[in-house]
Amino acid sequence: MIPTLNPVTTGRDAAAEEFLDAASLAGFPAIDYSILPFYETFKTQSFASAREMLSTRNLVLGSFGLPVEFRKDEALFREELAALPDIARFAAELGATNCCTWLYPATDEPVAEYTSRFIRRLRECAKVLDDNGIRFGIEWVGPKTLRTMKHDFIHTLPGVLELIGAIDVPNVGVLFDSFHWFTSGATREDILALRPEQIVLVHINDAPDKPADEQIDNQRLLPGEGIIDLPGMLSALREIGYDSYVSVETFSDSLPLLGSKEAAQRTKSALDPVLEGYV
Repeated sequence: MIPTLNPVTTGRDAAAEEFLDAASLAGFPAIDYSILPFYETFKTQSFASAREMLSTRNLVLGSFGLPVEFRKDEALFREELAALPDIARFAAELGATNCCTWLYPATDEPVAEYTSRFIRRLRECAKVLDDNGIRFGIEWVGPKTLRTMKHDFIHTLPGVLELIGAIDVPNVGVLFDSFHWFTSGATREDILALRPEQIVLVHINDAPDKPADEQIDNQRLLPGEGIIDLPGMLSALREIGYDSYVSVETFSDSLPLLGSKEAAQRTKSALDPVLEGYV
């Protein structure tokens, strides 16, 4: 498994160069980051300049976020979808083979219409990514405390697998997050029922000592600091054959206050003993 850093952990407002330097200095071999800073460098300078943003720091782009807003109006979706083929071609040339997004677990809209629209839009995105050899991961969001709208939406592993089946494009799989695995009541046996190719990316983080139904999405801990059975999760992932990127995504008010470099180093120090034996 490949240690990977997500910018939420170190402070999402940091400039790209600051985040990349922090990840590299902390010893991360990979990042889980936006494709857009690299794409903008490619457009304004050169492909070589974009590639050097990673290569000079001994980093690879393990996964990037879907650069298409599919949750809002159709006009915005169409505008950003039109740009996706060029971005996806660039990402593939850069060596990025994974793209991911997430689903909010509740809606005020009628569920049938909401679901149908998401299936259609995500299928269109998936096809563009598939044409460029890029896998597409979809994350379910587990906390009960987020489900405060009129209707519950997808918030479990079986639910996201059903959506992936409905999208029906071969490159689509799961973004598997330890916090959402825990808060949705999933088990080690649920992991063992998966095939490794169904998992596009793993997010790792931990949870404070309180019941799963009381967990708050933006209050997470570094791996090994909380109550999630991370050894059970990681051993199950290894047992099914998953050996790719494991990205630390820890929402914290205090960690980013340390600054990107110190936060990245603290993160790597927390992650290393948890991943020992799985890297």
